[in-house]
Amino acid sequence: MCNCSKTITKTECHFLRKYAEDPERRNFIYHVFDDERGLEIAQVLKGQNPNDIAIHRGFVGTDGNAEWYFVKEHPCLYEKEENK
Repeated sequence: MCNCSKTITKTECHFLRKYAEDPERRNFIYHVFDDERGLEIAQVLKGQNPNDIAIHRGFVGTDGNAEWYFVKEHPCLYEKEENK
């Protein structure tokens, strides 16, 4: 589950929701960078290892290991929206 130590905006949460509710049921992972890159999402094709995709895209934590989460794991997707 997402450790969510890096905050995301409401707009970024809507962006995650778009991928979490993908009508083609594709798999996506994400990482939140500390710099101007911010939130990035990558598709994981069937048969691919998410760790390989993460390392290739630079989804790496401060310890140098792959750091990624499935888009469906972010808790903002399960919060009730206020002022709809």
